[in-house]
Amino acid sequence: MAEMKDFERIREDAEERQRAILVPDVIRSGRSVDEFLWKGDPKASPVQRIGLLIFGVGFLVLFALSILILVTQKWDGLPVGLVLGAISGIFSFRFLRNTFRKKP
Repeated sequence: MAEMKDFERIREDAEERQRAILVPDVIRSGRSVDEFLWKGDPKASPVQRIGLLIFGVGFLVLFALSILILVTQKWDGLPVGLVLGAISGIFSFRFLRNTFRKKP
């Protein structure tokens, strides 16, 4: 009897996680992805780490391009470029740090 209750609880939990029609469900489902991207997970699978590495490298390329453009061009939008470069640099270094987190 206890096994049947456990199975029902697991089934209900799985159905709840797969439901993403309403906004609160989407927010609840996306929260775990956001936490993984920003905080990292020492027990992440290799596929998750590769995905995080791709995001980190993408933001690193954006950071490098913004720095390159700021150094080589005289551009009127200097503050915008500095802000975009700083934000992309923060994201890239944070994602790359989280990619290589190991178990304590």
